[in-house]
Amino acid sequence: MSFSVKPRVRLFQKALPDSGGMKVTCLATGFYPRHINLTLFRDDQPLDSHQITGGELLPNGDGTYQMRKSLEVSTDDLKENYQYTCKAEHLSLDNKLDIPLDYEPYPGQKHVVAVV
Repeated sequence: MSFSVKPRVRLFQKALPDSGGMKVTCLATGFYPRHINLTLFRDDQPLDSHQITGGELLPNGDGTYQMRKSLEVSTDDLKENYQYTCKAEHLSLDNKLDIPLDYEPYPGQKHVVAVV
């Protein structure tokens, strides 16, 4: 008997204080079987593999797998307001799963509101 488990896919950002840019990461986890295709896009154009870090398949403790791919975005690219998307293809999915990045206004900064 064969079975499959759908991936949980997230696309998130993290500020890079040293460069002023940010890192965009696509994480797919909890999927089975192990083969998955994750592709990062900028304005609907796939990014070249030399721009991407990660991509190693890692086991989870429950017998499922995870994969993450990341892209460092420069301060110049941030000014362009590109749209980043992660597309996941897996046996368990009927269609490709497209996850857009929801930008934070200031990546990595927390906003604190004081009520008096």
